[in-house]
Amino acid sequence: MENVRNCMIIDQYYCLSKACRNQTSAVYLTDVTYRNIKGTYDVRSPPIHFACSDTVACTNITMSEVELLPAEGELVDDPFCWNAYGTQETLTIPPITCLQDGMPESLAESSSYGC
Repeated sequence: MENVRNCMIIDQYYCLSKACRNQTSAVYLTDVTYRNIKGTYDVRSPPIHFACSDTVACTNITMSEVELLPAEGELVDDPFCWNAYGTQETLTIPPITCLQDGMPESLAESSSYGC
């Protein structure tokens, strides 16, 4: 991919207006893998944006062989993560230091979010 504006997005706050409120009825996202993704991105948006619900975290996000470089200039924004859990299997560019390890306590205690 080349000069992409929204490279990798998980957004449980998506709505038609600008100010989206946190939804308690979010879909449980788990076992999402991004593998062998290479290219450039438009620096007006962060290359990686994982915005998961406060109620239902995104879990087991795996990053492997991801290399996203700015199309022009320098990296403007770091990747963004909110209530997102996962790992980097290999070196990822840019580094995804915002992913949390393990499982959130709210999901570890309850299996009601799965199907």
